[in-house]
Order: sequence, then structure tokens, then C-alpha cells
Amino acid sequence: MFTFEDVGAAQPYRPARSGWLSNVYGPLLIVLVLLSAVAAGGDRPLVWLLMTLSLAVLGLLYGVAQIMCSRCHVDLVKGQMAIILPAVVAIGFAFVQLLPLGFDPTGALPPDLWPDFWTINRSATILALVRMAGYLLMFWLLISVGDSAARLTQMATLLFWGLFAHAVWGLLALSFFGDIHFWGDKLDYVGSATGTFINRNAFATFLGMGVSLGVALTVRRAFAPSIRMPAGPKAWSPHKLDVVALATATTVILATVFATQSRLGGLATVVGAAVTLGLMMAKAERMKRGHIWRVLVFGGVTLSAILLVMGQGLLDRSILTVAGSIDRFELYREVIGMIAHRPLMGFGLDGFPDAFELYHDPALDPSLVWDRTHNTYLALWVELGLIAGSLPMVAVAIAVVKAWRNLMRRSDGFATSAAAIGATVTVAVHASGDFSLEVAGNVYLFVALIALGVARFRRAGGG
Repeated sequence: MFTFEDVGAAQPYRPARSGWLSNVYGPLLIVLVLLSAVAAGGDRPLVWLLMTLSLAVLGLLYGVAQIMCSRCHVDLVKGQMAIILPAVVAIGFAFVQLLPLGFDPTGALPPDLWPDFWTINRSATILALVRMAGYLLMFWLLISVGDSAARLTQMATLLFWGLFAHAVWGLLALSFFGDIHFWGDKLDYVGSATGTFINRNAFATFLGMGVSLGVALTVRRAFAPSIRMPAGPKAWSPHKLDVVALATATTVILATVFATQSRLGGLATVVGAAVTLGLMMAKAERMKRGHIWRVLVFGGVTLSAILLVMGQGLLDRSILTVAGSIDRFELYREVIGMIAHRPLMGFGLDGFPDAFELYHDPALDPSLVWDRTHNTYLALWVELGLIAGSLPMVAVAIAVVKAWRNLMRRSDGFATSAAAIGATVTVAVHASGDFSLEVAGNVYLFVALIALGVARFRRAGGG
């Protein structure tokens, strides 16, 4: 007499003949996202140029191939215009800032000292526009190729394991290779995991989004549709091994987040992961109350264990939070004053470092370099003005609504939507007190997760 066990039934991924190019482009784009963070987290102009150039070439080839195959994805792009248009308008406004119209940024300079353009640093704004074009190209290509649940799951899984590799390198560099950077000796953030990034907070945001993705993929695999089959001699089925592997890798990524000793990054990661877990648990109709409690207990024990082992430095830094916030609040006060001087036009995309020198109050430590606002919302408003600077936030809000709709109506391919919402929570929390979302490697990852979360399916697909 046979005994039975539940084994997850995952339909094999069979590339459609008509979508062969998408099957190639999907993994290729994910690899580009992962590589964008290798060189100093992507926070270098050369990386921006190379990424945008690569994506432009890929976009051109993709468009030509689609026309030749008579299989244009215009409908997929049209469905995301509510997200794309605010971003395009914001980028267009940055172009306007390049116009040769002089202005007085402080209201106290004589005319002969006025800048020649609306942006205070024309070169920086041009480079920033190149970077923004890369983000837009990445989003367009990803929503074009993510038109089936199977391909979407394949891409998300590849992205997750790439983020796991980033986390492993971060731990190895910190613990076994003498606390080094990817490119040499570390001068800053000694004792904190920074991986391929310079700044520990940016690395924490990068991995924090990976934790949300890992939670979504783990729960999806754990509660995937099952078939009944004779139990073999081995206690561990491939399904169970998949779940354990995903859960273990997610735990490693979370541990690396705490090893960064980023206070806000750790908090943002936990909040984002909790939101993702809640969404996936609510979606898993097969989950009984006992399963829910087991998941919650396991998550709580895992988090406590990681904090106990990896969180000592984080806890030590948390004691200094109040003292370290004094300069930050003074910085915010001065930035708000800058916004009041140029509420509509701003100082130019990526123009904050130069503009701030005109407002730097002695009350703020002059021995430090203040080239970031340490608040992405304020950064957008001070550089693009209150109206244009709010448009990227509008685009993200619309994307969250679309991801929510995908999550609610789909029976498959919804894990990426939950991950996109959780990742948005992570970056939204961290952006309130840091500039991590202004680092290109993080933005490319966030754009990828949003694209996977809002992608529309051309037809039903397995996976």
C-alpha cells in the first residue's frame, strides 16, 4: 500500500518560439541589473554611461527584431503609461533646466554672478539625464519581456540568487578577506559589511530589497500547487529542498543587512519583509491558521538569532542615534530653506552639492562634506522643484497600485508583485533618512523589481 506526500508541482519553463528574443533578453537584463552595482554600487559616471549605452543598443535591437517578427509589444508599454509619463515629464523638466536662462539662486547675488543656466551645474545635470535615461530604458525592456508568469518567475529567481551572491561576497569581504572593498583596501565604514558598495547604508538598501524578494519566492514555493505522488525512500523531496534553499539564502541576505550596521537600513528591511510576508500569507489560500503561526514563530526566532549573532555593532550604533541626528536635522532645515528659494524650478538635477555651498550655515559641521541631502524626498524637491520633484513619487505610487492589482487578481505570477510592494516599503522608509535610492545600483534593482511587479501577461503562462 502506497503512502503519499505533498510535492510542489512546478510547471517546466518552455520558451515560446515566438518569444525567443524575450527568453534571451529576460536573463540578460537581470544580469545587467546585478552588474550595475559591482563598481562602487554603480555610483560612478562611467557606470551610468556604460549602462545607458548598453540598454540603448539592446533596446534598438529588440525593437528592430520585434518589427521584423511582426510582434510589437506596444500594448504592454501602453498599459504602463501611467507610470512612464510622470517619469518622462520629470526628465523633460530636467532638460528645461539646461536652458540658458540665468537666475539668482540665493536672491542676494549681483547679476554678474548669476549662473548662466537654470541648473547650477550643467555638466552634472547632463550626466544625471544619461543616468535617468538608463532607468527608463531598463523599465521599458523589462515590462516588454515579462509577459508570462513562467518567464517572470525565472527572472525573479535569477535576480534573487544574484543578490544572494552579493550578500555572500559582503560577508566574505568583511570576515575572511580582511574587511576590504571589491577594488582594494577600505578606508571608510571599517567593521561594516559594504560588499561592492562604498556606503553601508546603500548596501543595506540593496540587500533589503533582496530580502523582500526572497520572502516572496520562499512563500510562493512553500505553498505552490501540489500533486500527490508515492513517497520515495528519501525524506527530502525536491520541493522541500527548494523551500529550504530559498529560506536559507534569504536568511543569509538578512544577516548581511545587519552586518552593514545600518540602523535605518535594518529597520527598513524588516518592515519591508514583514509587509511582503503579510501579503503572501494573505494570498496563500491553502495556508491554515496553524501554518500561519508556524511561519510567524519561525520568522521571529530567525530574526532574533540573526540579531544576536550579527547585530551587536548595529545595537551599539543605535545608542548614538539621537546624538548623530543633530547634524542631520540641521541639514534638513537648511535644505528646506533652499527649496523655499526655488520652489518651482529647483537648482538642477544633481545640482545639490554646488547649490548647498551657497547656503552652508556654520551651524553645520564645516569639516564634513555635505554633498547629499540624506533624504531622497528633499533631494528631488531641491533639485527639480516641488512639482517636477514629486512626479517620481507619483510614478512609484501608481506602480504600487498596479502591483497590488496584479497581486489580488492573479492565481500565479503574483510573488513578484508582493516583492515589489515590499521593496517599495523598504526604500520608502530608508529614503526618509538616507540617500541610498540615489545610488544607481539601487535604482536599477528597484526599477527591475517594480517592472516585474507590474508586468502584464500577454497570455496565461505556467510557473
